[in-house]
Amino acid sequence: MASEHTGDVGHQTESHASWDPELVPGPCGRTRRPEPGCPVEVALAAVSGRWATLVLRELMGGPRGFTELRGLLPEVSAKVLSERLRALEERGLVAVERRRGFPVRTEYTLTGAGLALRPLLVQLYATGEALQRLTGALPAERDQSAH
Repeated sequence: MASEHTGDVGHQTESHASWDPELVPGPCGRTRRPEPGCPVEVALAAVSGRWATLVLRELMGGPRGFTELRGLLPEVSAKVLSERLRALEERGLVAVERRRGFPVRTEYTLTGAGLALRPLLVQLYATGEALQRLTGALPAERDQSAH
């Protein structure tokens, strides 16, 4: 039984006769398990985390201050927003500029890498809509009586 597993060790980029060249255009995607260097995994990691896609969406409109982001995303707590912004900064997707004065003003801007996520976010939205139509899984209706 041990010999069954030895063939997979160290051979994460084995050739596969049926690789779809659109889905797997290069050797980095020809893996048998999720690998950190796989472009798909890199893209998914960039937008992972609760609220990350919404923070990125708001920053696509240009530089924003912390208070402005809180106003655009009123349901996210200040703590969670700070955590998301810090994580996006660590991923190299957001640049932070702290301006002198009282109070200190902080401005968040997407980097080139952050801006490169725009097509992914657009496609994720379109794909989500298509899945909702195809599966009949419509988004939960908000309480209309509050409006």
